[in-house]
Parts: sequence; C-alpha cells; structure tokens
Amino acid sequence: MKEVSVADIQKEIEKDIEKGKEMIEEGKKLLDEGKLKILESRKKVRELGDEAGIKLREFEEKYQPELEYVLKESEKVYQETETFIKKYPLMSVFAAFGVGYVLGKLLRK
Repeated sequence: MKEVSVADIQKEIEKDIEKGKEMIEEGKKLLDEGKLKILESRKKVRELGDEAGIKLREFEEKYQPELEYVLKESEKVYQETETFIKKYPLMSVFAAFGVGYVLGKLLRK
C-alpha cells in the first residue's frame, strides 16, 4: 500500500478547488451570455409586436369603410334570418335538418 502524504492530499484538494473555481467562472459566463440572448430576444419580440400593432392599425384605418359595411350587412342578415325563423318556425327547423343532413353526407366522404 502506497503512503500518501498530507502535502499530496493538500495538492489534490487545491487542484479540485481550482477546477471548481474554473467551473463556476464558466457557469457565470454562460449565464451572462444567456441573459444577453434573452434580452435581445425580448427586444426583438417587442419590436415585432409594435410592428404588428402598427400594421393592424394601418389595416383598420385603410379598410374602415369596408369593415363598417360588412358589419352593417351582417347585422341586417342576422335580423332578416331572425325574422324569417319567427315567421316560419316549422319550415326553419326542417331547413336546418336538411342542411345538416346534406353537410353530414358531404363531410363523411
């Protein structure tokens, strides 16, 4: 059995401590790099979100009359449908079943 001196044990411990310090420093560097990447990503996401908001506002401003027209026409169609259903409830039920039946047949294929 080989004898180990206290000095040898101390040297091994010092080597392990140095390796540990190096690993900690490497970990700190990786964390700092990760923080920078996250900050850059956050900035890009904000820019994209701002850009999307601007595009949405531009679209809304550009097509405002068309959007209002579609909204008014949709409301009118809804009211006409409601009136028709109230006026002809039995026919409306049969029409709904008929449309559902045809759609069911078409979607099964």
